[in-house]
Amino acid sequence: MKVTAIIVEVEAVKASQNQTMKKLEAMQKEIEDVKAIAHKARKNTKLANAARKAIEGELRRWREREHKMQADAASRMLAESKIPMGLSPRNYLIQKLKQPPKKIELRKLENARTSLTNLCCIYHKKRNKMDYGSPCLTCEMQM
Repeated sequence: MKVTAIIVEVEAVKASQNQTMKKLEAMQKEIEDVKAIAHKARKNTKLANAARKAIEGELRRWREREHKMQADAASRMLAESKIPMGLSPRNYLIQKLKQPPKKIELRKLENARTSLTNLCCIYHKKRNKMDYGSPCLTCEMQM
């Protein structure tokens, strides 16, 4: 009896060992899968960083070209205008703002006043036809 009991115990230990080995193999497979996923993620990260650096470099070059084009355009405009070469555009604007405003010609002011008076008279003539009231004061002053 003792022998059969020991044989039964040995078989139970072997069955338990087999289950433990199966669990171990499953866990090792999961570890390998996680390692493969981590490796793929690192590879994708490296590729993404390389792409980001390339795009940033291209964007920097594009900005430099744009800045150079703007500087060239500004220098051409400075060369074409009669701005003294010692002045930057900002200093030129400041100097321009400090200059007294140009006087408006007296003729232009008189023409504007006459035009306004004529418009006023036309308005009041139309209104007076309806109201039968007195004419506009500005019209009386002109007469």
